[in-house]
Amino acid sequence: MLCGAALSILLVRNIGPRTKQHSSSSSSRQPSSSESMSGYLPPSYPTELPVVPPQMGGLQRRIRSADGMNSLLSEFSVIFQSFTEGELQHVIGTLLDRKGRKGQRLGETQTRRTKRARRPKPCSLRELELTVSELGLGYDSDETVLLRYCSGKCTAHRQNYDITMEHMTKTGFKKKGRKDKVSNGPCCRPTAYEKEFSFLDNKSRYHTIQNVSAKNCGCV
Repeated sequence: MLCGAALSILLVRNIGPRTKQHSSSSSSRQPSSSESMSGYLPPSYPTELPVVPPQMGGLQRRIRSADGMNSLLSEFSVIFQSFTEGELQHVIGTLLDRKGRKGQRLGETQTRRTKRARRPKPCSLRELELTVSELGLGYDSDETVLLRYCSGKCTAHRQNYDITMEHMTKTGFKKKGRKDKVSNGPCCRPTAYEKEFSFLDNKSRYHTIQNVSAKNCGCV
């Protein structure tokens, strides 16, 4: 028993100073960041990570071919570099002048087209395919007919009467206290009609009508 107690005392004496020395050294010296990280990494993991060059990893933007554009830009760059400042101003002024004239010609062409589109069409004969019911004469029939009609302006056929009536409708009749509605120009009307045509209605009844489709047109 005595030997066992002495052995225990000896072990305590040997362990005590070592523990105290370890704690004092650890308290006086702060571990570095690499040492603190190495405490959390496995032994096989390197403490310093290798620097990966851009060519070996990471997202890379795909290089697109622009040889044609680059060569064209290079040619223009060489040409412009050979010019003086005055020559460059002359070239730019010429290009702007050409662009302005081109825009002006385009605007004049569009103006002429607009005027042609607004120009009234003369009185002429036109045609339209529709059913007999669509004629508006009260017949119920799905048979189709070719309706010819007159449409257009008669400006070139105006007489002095037409000019006077146009003036009177604007001011003259109001001054005289009149509210008459008169025609202030010749009308595009049929001067002749096609011959009569016949058809069957939806109840299989036979009908014949006249003076529906125009044959000739004129300003009357």
